[in-house]
Amino acid sequence: MIKKANSLTDIVNLFKPVALTGDQIEFYQNTSTVRDGAIYEYHDGLFARIESSNTHERLLVVGHGGCGKSTELNMLTKELSAKKYPVIHVEAKGDLDLFNFTYIDIFMLIVEKIVRYAKENDLNVDCSIILAFRHALYTKITQEYWDSETEAKVEGTVSASVSVPFFLTVIAKITSALKLTSGFREELRGEIKPRISDIISTLNTLVEHLNEQVPHPTVIIVDGLEKCRHESVRRLFVEDISSIAAIQAHLVVSCPISMYRSADATILSGYFSAPVVIPMIKTHHENLLPYEKGINVIKELILKRADEAFFEDDVLETIIEKAGGSLRDTCYLLSNSAFEAYMRGKEKIDMDSANSVLKSYATEIFFKVDAKFYPRVKEIYDGNHIAKQDDASSELLYTGAIFEYNGNRWRDLHPLVRQYIQDNPEVLKD
Repeated sequence: MIKKANSLTDIVNLFKPVALTGDQIEFYQNTSTVRDGAIYEYHDGLFARIESSNTHERLLVVGHGGCGKSTELNMLTKELSAKKYPVIHVEAKGDLDLFNFTYIDIFMLIVEKIVRYAKENDLNVDCSIILAFRHALYTKITQEYWDSETEAKVEGTVSASVSVPFFLTVIAKITSALKLTSGFREELRGEIKPRISDIISTLNTLVEHLNEQVPHPTVIIVDGLEKCRHESVRRLFVEDISSIAAIQAHLVVSCPISMYRSADATILSGYFSAPVVIPMIKTHHENLLPYEKGINVIKELILKRADEAFFEDDVLETIIEKAGGSLRDTCYLLSNSAFEAYMRGKEKIDMDSANSVLKSYATEIFFKVDAKFYPRVKEIYDGNHIAKQDDASSELLYTGAIFEYNGNRWRDLHPLVRQYIQDNPEVLKD
């Protein structure tokens, strides 16, 4: 169990910008009311859709990187697991090559994780299913993974429970090979791709087989795609989404808002009927005046981890306002401000330490913006808060230079981008 901070170094570690897990529920903060006015939290809504469904749900969870999507999905996992739903969770950062992945990699991970779940929970996996996977995945490259001992165990007369560990070994080798940084994995993908329909069919048979042994149907969650290379994500959602949607299980997929607000995203409505959009926490109005209710919710979240005594006057409110409602950026700024104060020999976070971090991060965000998008930045800076769905908006959302608020799709610059422009007005001049 994580304890509340007792020092600046505790704050450095407690506020590293990572999602809360289900075991950290004491740090969870309700935020939906200051995002779009909902009376229930996003994970509760997702759970209700799954629990009440009489078919396989296709749920798209849309949001900025750092808005709290992963925390909501971790809370969903906790809620589902408590009700005995099998949850198969693919997390991009730990499971995929963030710069180069395809839907084939995701399929192989899902197969591995489902079989591992069956093994860990003493569920039966019929030998015929393992043999079907072997047939679909026996290629020039993978044949060496099916060593003589594995082949004997699978094709012999022994029970399926004995063959599962050997099958897992082979699948784990395949998923590991797909993360190699060489042409080898491209060759492996090329061998698997023509067999993907057989793999999907066998995967669906496996899911159906496991569902017969558990109280509730399987839920597959794919999260963290906003951390991945933009082109890989675009290809997944535009070119390959039909393959992912063919999985016969409840499917919850996180989608970066930069992808969802692009022109390419129109195809998604055919696969996901009710997308769940999580806007940033509103910390200011369109006229730039502070939104105290949103600021107070984030402050309450922070004070669950660290007492107010660790912050000099106005420091906490300044960091919250400058993060613009991004929980990831709020945590980043708090962690680094605490480190800066610690290195300066302070006992609490002072304004000079915080301002040093704010200035550095403002520069970092602004210089992620390609100069060709400066006209759009200037348009928003001058007061046009109408959200748009085009390449410029998609790119600015991807870099974190703009945020969307309120669920009604009004937008604004990241407060630190606005601050950078105010301090350096010449950057947007023709």
